Amino acid sequence: MKSETKCPKCDTGIVIIESKLFFSEEISETTIECPICNSKIMESNTDGWFFIQTKKEYSIDLKIEKNKLRLTNLIT
Repeated sequence: MKSETKCPKCDTGIVIIESKLFFSEEISETTIECPICNSKIMESNTDGWFFIQTKKEYSIDLKIEKNKLRLTNLIT
């Protein structure tokens, strides 16, 4: 599950992706922190983990994945 928010301290746009485990295990509370200023954004419960990036980093990752597909299609 993907959600977007802003850091209340430094106003950086943040993308939070929750990756749940395939087989559910014990749910634990996790503190989500800003990757720029390390201030607390929120606490959330999960049985997996959270992948946290700035919106800029997330956008770059999307472009890389798109180019991987394009390059793979050129090779085949």
